[in-house]
Amino acid sequence: TTTLSYGPRDESSAEENDVAAALPSSPFSADDFQKQMNNEIDPACSIDDEDCLAFSSLDDQPLVFNSNTDTNEDPLCETSDIDCQAFLPKTYLRSDTTLAAELKVRSNSIEKERIDHNWRTAHCPTIFVPISDSDWVRRVAMETYPMAVCGSARGGLYVVDLEEKKTIAQVAGAHTTQVNTNAKSQATMEKLYGKLDGGGVVSVAIHGDLIASAGREGGVGLWWMVKSFQENGEGGNLVPLGSILGLDKTIVTSLKFDSNNLLWAACDDGTVRAYNMTGYDGGTSAAADVQFPPKKPVFQSDFTDSVLDMHLCEELKLGVCAIADGGAALFNMENGQFFAGLMLFEGVAARSALIVKHKSDQTGYSVVCGGADGAIHRIPLKVDPETGMVIDKENPFLISDTTETAVQPKHTGPVMCMASHEDGMFVSGGQDGALRVWDCAEDFSESENNGEQQTAKNTPKLKTKCMYALTGYKLWLGSVCTDGKRLVSDGGENSIIIRDFSSDSGTKGKPSL
Repeated sequence: TTTLSYGPRDESSAEENDVAAALPSSPFSADDFQKQMNNEIDPACSIDDEDCLAFSSLDDQPLVFNSNTDTNEDPLCETSDIDCQAFLPKTYLRSDTTLAAELKVRSNSIEKERIDHNWRTAHCPTIFVPISDSDWVRRVAMETYPMAVCGSARGGLYVVDLEEKKTIAQVAGAHTTQVNTNAKSQATMEKLYGKLDGGGVVSVAIHGDLIASAGREGGVGLWWMVKSFQENGEGGNLVPLGSILGLDKTIVTSLKFDSNNLLWAACDDGTVRAYNMTGYDGGTSAAADVQFPPKKPVFQSDFTDSVLDMHLCEELKLGVCAIADGGAALFNMENGQFFAGLMLFEGVAARSALIVKHKSDQTGYSVVCGGADGAIHRIPLKVDPETGMVIDKENPFLISDTTETAVQPKHTGPVMCMASHEDGMFVSGGQDGALRVWDCAEDFSESENNGEQQTAKNTPKLKTKCMYALTGYKLWLGSVCTDGKRLVSDGGENSIIIRDFSSDSGTKGKPSL
């Protein structure tokens, strides 16, 4: 047996040859043994223990990325060496996939923090996207950035790539410029826009390549954006698909697509109707078993007066309407039936409506409704924390007789539109030429018992704060939408206006245009 010494040694070549000669039969060479003598190989390992020596070298090796992300195999181990595979640290296995995932999570977290900070500090550089030299933007809708559709004062429709600032499809004169002489139609325009009517298209919506639009003449027109126009970059016309039968006698005030391919239409005749858009593939006709354009609604809800605005909350499977008689009404998206209503305004119309999710309470939601007098009311909903659905159909609103629902300050003109970009925040747009960004929270606290049953017990104290106003918009500001990183709106004459909250802090954003 040869005893190894780790003390000082003679460097003479003769003694080196003696040491090499003393080595037992092993897959390791004399050079390997010499490395151990120089403390380059872990002395805790037996000279012929390949696994031990391999593991001891991990700390000194650069991180090895394994391109085979579908298995737990590692370059240091043979495929058949089960022991080696088992003893590799879990953090080392599939290190490329793990590291990439961790980097992505961290990157997303940093971006979210930056965007949230920008929202709260009004850091949002303004971008103008012109759509025409001789027309004005009146309505804007967006499904997925950067694609947006807008309706114009002259009745035209434009599909715009907001990133490239290019109009990729358009059609002129899709709808009439002004309302006809019908007294009821004129009354509807008065409810919608008051004395500041900019004319043109009333509502637009986009779902993939399918466009829906409503004008002052009544009804809903359907249009298809042909792929070739997008790919060759030349732009082109939207292909008309016809109108939805049965809506031609009413003015459609709001259009929304949901994720189930239903098109929801809010009407001045006091109805909300849902139409099935499934099955149309962009060809000259729909599938054989699909009637297109649809003739009959899948669902229909009836309300007490003209519906002036509508918002869909698919998480709760509820929609909310702003009613001309001053009320806010809920309807069930699964069957289209009226759910509940609440009067909020006296003598003026409820002009816009939204359902916003709370930030502090993940099962909390509120209805937010803006009026023609500039006031905004926020009403929390009763949501079952187990199911995440609204409960108590008779009274789904979590308020008492003494709950103050109005938030301050008011807009100085009708509240025309609303949007929510994330939990606990929403945006309101008014005919005062301003978009206001609101932070809403709730504080559940029990009232003191004065000997009577307290209806206010466990009723939230609403905390709704206007953080700032984005000003400089034209008074006919009428629509706003967001993807969480940007606010996209009309109110800029011939341009769509983008407020970019995703930009770095190097560029200063200003609250006014």
